[in-house]
Amino acid sequence: MSLLSAIFAAAAAALWFVSAVVKIPKHFSIHVVSPYAGSGLGGSPLGGAYVGQAHSNDLIVLANALRRQSRYSAWAAGCAGVSALLQAASLFA
Repeated sequence: MSLLSAIFAAAAAALWFVSAVVKIPKHFSIHVVSPYAGSGLGGSPLGGAYVGQAHSNDLIVLANALRRQSRYSAWAAGCAGVSALLQAASLFA
C-alpha cells in the first residue's frame, strides 16, 4: 500500500511539474478590425478591414501573474517529487 502511495505521489508531482512549465507568452497580439458591409469574407478578417494592432496592459499583467504562479507551482511540484522519492526510499531502507 505504501509503495502505491509513493508511485502515485511521484506521478502527481511529475504531472504537476509538467503543468507548471507550460510556456505563457510575454506579449499578446491584438488585431484591430473595422467592420464594414462588404461582400462576405473576401480576404479581410471576418468581413472587416484590418486597421492595425493594439496593446493591453491588463493582458501583460495577467501574463506576468500566470508566469509567477507557474514558477511557484514548479517549485511545489519539485518539493512533492522529493517527498515522494524520500517516501519510496524509506520503503526500501
